[in-house]
Amino acid sequence: MENRKILFFDIDETLLSHKTFTIPESTKNALKRAKEKGHLIFINTGRTKSLIGDDIKEIGFDGYVCGCGTYIEVNDEVLYVNRVNKEKHNIILNSLKKYGLNAVLEGEEAIYVNENAEDDFLLSNLRKQNYPVKPYDLDNMTFNKMFIRYDDNKYIDDFCEDIKETFDYIDHGKGTRELIPKGHSKGSGIDFLINHFNIDKENTFAFGDSNNDIPMLDSASNSIVMGNGNPDLFKKATFVTKHIDEDGIEHAMKYFKIID
Repeated sequence: MENRKILFFDIDETLLSHKTFTIPESTKNALKRAKEKGHLIFINTGRTKSLIGDDIKEIGFDGYVCGCGTYIEVNDEVLYVNRVNKEKHNIILNSLKKYGLNAVLEGEEAIYVNENAEDDFLLSNLRKQNYPVKPYDLDNMTFNKMFIRYDDNKYIDDFCEDIKETFDYIDHGKGTRELIPKGHSKGSGIDFLINHFNIDKENTFAFGDSNNDIPMLDSASNSIVMGNGNPDLFKKATFVTKHIDEDGIEHAMKYFKIID
């Protein structure tokens, strides 16, 4: 297909509304129509594979870029994966303990948490959604990235300094940071798949709403920011579409003539 396009979608607040906790029907229909026209549709998310719910899987994506580019899958075949070196696990856990921080270690099969820590909103929410939550386990766990809710902990910068040779971080505000192995991002996932499918970069489209979408928006020739997204991203966008709950995905696809 000469004019085949490849579309990349963030999940939270791009595909999945945090108002209704569902994917709008207009979004589902737009994705289906894009596939019927021969275009490729991919998830590109900070979530690791273990955090991809059935509501996403049942749409029929051509594949997944998960964990900010640390895991890439096409048609059920894993093409790339980067896991944090096991030699670093003990260093990371000791540093977390030293600074009184708790991290969610996100892997393909499960996410790992400090069971001795006080339960907070983040962990309660993960358990409520029946994600595979397990305790830290030096012998058996594998993970791709980390997420920290540090609130007013003043040592977060010291922790990030300790691991700066291995991880970059994205500050999401509200006392949260996402820590990603160096050399990986949502943008690196796009670059990998452009080469894999030999698709003209002009035919790449990225849909996002938050700070960890910036590398994805920068890597795609056509960057779409949701109307409900971070206003700071609007200036980076090729197009600012409508709010997720106002058929924003469908509106953007029609604007770019991806669908009728």
